[in-house]
Amino acid sequence: MLRVNICLIGATHFCHNPRLLREADSLSKAGHDVRVVSPSFVSALNEQDRRQLDTRNWRHEGINYLPHGVAGKTRSVLIRGRRRVASALHQKFGGQFLGEHGYSAALFEQRRMASRASADWFIAHAHAALPVAAAAAKKWQARLGFDCEDLLSERQTDPSALVRLIEGNYLAKCDYVSVPSQTIADSLKRDYGIKPPVVLYNVFPLSLANGMCPPQQRIRNGPIKLHWFSQTIGAGRGIEDAISVCGMFKDEVELHLRGSVSPGYENELRALSASANVKVKLHPQVDHDHLIRSMDQFDVGLALERDQNIGAALTVSNKIGSYLMAGLAIAATDTPGQREVLDQVPAAGFLYPSGKADLLADGLKLLSKTAIC
Repeated sequence: MLRVNICLIGATHFCHNPRLLREADSLSKAGHDVRVVSPSFVSALNEQDRRQLDTRNWRHEGINYLPHGVAGKTRSVLIRGRRRVASALHQKFGGQFLGEHGYSAALFEQRRMASRASADWFIAHAHAALPVAAAAAKKWQARLGFDCEDLLSERQTDPSALVRLIEGNYLAKCDYVSVPSQTIADSLKRDYGIKPPVVLYNVFPLSLANGMCPPQQRIRNGPIKLHWFSQTIGAGRGIEDAISVCGMFKDEVELHLRGSVSPGYENELRALSASANVKVKLHPQVDHDHLIRSMDQFDVGLALERDQNIGAALTVSNKIGSYLMAGLAIAATDTPGQREVLDQVPAAGFLYPSGKADLLADGLKLLSKTAIC
C-alpha cells in the first residue's frame, strides 16, 4: 500500500471536532502518516485534547493562545483583537484578505504551522481552516481537500457573507470535497458548479461499540428513557419538544440530556421543566471514545434538529449514527438530512414534524408497543 503524508487542519480543539478526529484515526489506522494542526484556546478542551492523544498514533501540532500567564494573555488578546479589527474593517472595505482574517482566528499562526512541513494532502475541517489548507497546499504543490461539515452560510451562528466568500474562493480549487449528507452535496454542486462532493455520514468507528450488550438482550425496566446529547444544551435545539412530550406521558417517560448547559439557558430549562412537571436528568459530557458505550442504559435517541434552521436541517448530525451504533430506537424530526438516513433504515425509528410534540408522543406510543423499545 502506498503510504501518504496527510495534514488535517482544524479551526477548533480536535476533541470538539468528531469528524476530524475520526478521519485522523481512520487514515492513521490505514497506515498513512497523519499530522493534525489545530488551535488551543480553552483550558478544559485542551485537557480533553491531551487525553485523546494518549491513545492515538498520529501527531498533533497546536497553536496555543490559551490566556495563561502574562505572555499567554498578551498573545490571546492580540490574536482575538486582530480578528475583531479585521472583521470591522472588512465590513467597511470588503476584500478577501480582511474577510479571511476577520473570520479565522490565528490565521497567520495556523498558516505558518501548517506550511512548515510538506504533505501530499492538506485537508481542511471547517471553513475557517480552508484558507490555511489552501496556502499550505499551494506552497508544497500538494492536493487540497475540504470536509464541509455544515452549510454555515445558512446557519445563524456564522456571518453568511464571509462563509460564501471562502466557499467562492476555494471550493473550485479543492481536489475533493466531502460532506455529511447528500442534500448538502447537491447544494454545493448547484451553487458553485463543483464536481459532486463525497458523502461521508457522521458515524463512529464500530470498535467503539465493542462489548455492548445487543439491544434485544438488554433488560428493560421502568419508564422509557429518552436520550439527547450535544456539546451544548441550549435553546433552539428541539429540547422543548422533548420536555412537552414527557409532560404528556408523566412517569412513563424519562428525559436524559448529556452535555453542558449554556449559561443563558439554565433558567429557561428550569422553567420549561417546571411548567410541564418534568424532571430532566442531566449528564456530563464524555470523551469521544466513550460516548457510544454510555448510551446502553437508554431506549430512544432523540434527533431534534429544527427545520427553520436550514443549515442544520440539511445535515446529518452525529446523533443518528451514534444511536444506531448504540442500539437505540430513533425519534427524529422530519428534516431533509435526517429523512435521508431514516429512509434507508425505516425500522430503526420514526420521523415527526418539528414542533409537533403530540406527533412525537404518537410515535413513542407506537415504539413502546414494539420490540424496539
